[in-house]
Amino acid sequence: MNNDLVMLVTEALEQAREQGMRQKDVAELSQIGEVGLSRLKKADDARFSTLQALGQSVGLKLIWVQDSKLAELVGKGELFD
Repeated sequence: MNNDLVMLVTEALEQAREQGMRQKDVAELSQIGEVGLSRLKKADDARFSTLQALGQSVGLKLIWVQDSKLAELVGKGELFD
């Protein structure tokens, strides 16, 4: 199991719960499907388009930053629109 992938999927599902959505709602909105979402929760790998769709369904966006600059960018609020 890929810990980074698990973290992304978990965060998306937590965001969904905060918005009052069920896992079934997320699966439908993201067009991943319930079986696909269940598999994604246990996967070692995923397509970028799948993660992007999952994030969009709950209002999240994937970004790419250097590890060494992450704390600085978060502190400055530069990772958020």
